[in-house]
Amino acid sequence: MSDFALVRQPVFGGTGSLIGYEIRFRDSDGPGSFTQSVLSGTFDLIRNRMPAFVAATREQILSDAFLVGEPGAVIIMLPPSLTKDDATSEAVQRLAEAGASLALDDVGADPVPAEVWLPQCTWVRVDARSGDAAAINTMCDRLTRGAGKDGPRLVAAHVEELEQYEATLERGFDGFQGTFFSRPEPLPAADLPQSTVAAIRLMGLARDPTITDGQLEDVIATDPGLTFQLLRLVNAAAFGGRGVASIGQALRIIGRQTFLRWLAVAIAAARKSTNGMDYELVRQAVERGRLCEQLTGAGREAGTLFLVGLFSLLDAVFRMPLSEILERAALSPEASDALRHRTGPYADAINVAESYELGLFENAQEIAKDMGVDPARLGEYYTNAITWTADALGATAEHSTGPATPAPPSPSPSRRS
Repeated sequence: MSDFALVRQPVFGGTGSLIGYEIRFRDSDGPGSFTQSVLSGTFDLIRNRMPAFVAATREQILSDAFLVGEPGAVIIMLPPSLTKDDATSEAVQRLAEAGASLALDDVGADPVPAEVWLPQCTWVRVDARSGDAAAINTMCDRLTRGAGKDGPRLVAAHVEELEQYEATLERGFDGFQGTFFSRPEPLPAADLPQSTVAAIRLMGLARDPTITDGQLEDVIATDPGLTFQLLRLVNAAAFGGRGVASIGQALRIIGRQTFLRWLAVAIAAARKSTNGMDYELVRQAVERGRLCEQLTGAGREAGTLFLVGLFSLLDAVFRMPLSEILERAALSPEASDALRHRTGPYADAINVAESYELGLFENAQEIAKDMGVDPARLGEYYTNAITWTADALGATAEHSTGPATPAPPSPSPSRRS
């Protein structure tokens, strides 16, 4: 059990590729939590070989906390209030000599004291909520004035609405981060690939006790792609890469309920990803399912918890209204109530997961406590979910990086409502 809590949030490039993660720590854990996470190996596990944006305090900078581990893997975000004096100048120089990158964090419309560090910064993290397109442009002119093409790269943080995304994209920002990217515009049902519709309907069949294992195997066998995904997942995660050669054999060995979980993962993994944003959504959905699965007790069954967590993001994964997904998947009434109305014994599991993913650690702990779940174990459960998902979905670097990823389509203006 760790003595700290942390969470990661993706940072995307202009082409939709994953360029890094922001890693947030719980404030109450104090400045030593970064060092603890590095020494325990948790930090490298969470960043998954990607650059990590980490908010720094003056105390951490002066104590050389970020020289622990691999400085080149961390983009140290200087707090807006950090003033320049002999002590901080010497500390920042040590970071630069060690190969660490610096970013100016949480910049808004009004100048902040830390802007004196702009010449040393390779990144600036701009609050996308600071104003309209004109205000964003004025702010960026202030930050890049006189810097030329070697000036800092800009990350739009807290992107929550279409207008914010469009304004920063048009300005030429290099990175984007926020809740906007986890809720893309659903596609009309008529535009959905038939394979997606069929796969979701398959979930309903798998839950139907009147459907025999043989009938279920026959239906799955008609989709070679899904069959391959499912056998790969079951073999890799459940049997160490060997032992299961057919859908029927998997059903007989692991049982219908466990099979149902792997079927849900396979359906999500079969989503055709066009860029890092798509793939991160799939991974986040599976991670949330695994996180929720660990919140058992008080009449909450692990398999249903997994499905509730995973399905809470499937509307974003498939760009399909949640109501249509639930109609096709035929989940239990308790699961449907949690997803549709946030009521019933499974609703709080979603609330815990969402709060934790947003870095609202205290809120997540309070809800977990009310559920009868040990709140001190949420960090452990979250790290476990990331590890489990990485094992289930396999290596992800080829999906998240690379120059050939196409630009994401601009979200529909209907998102303005």
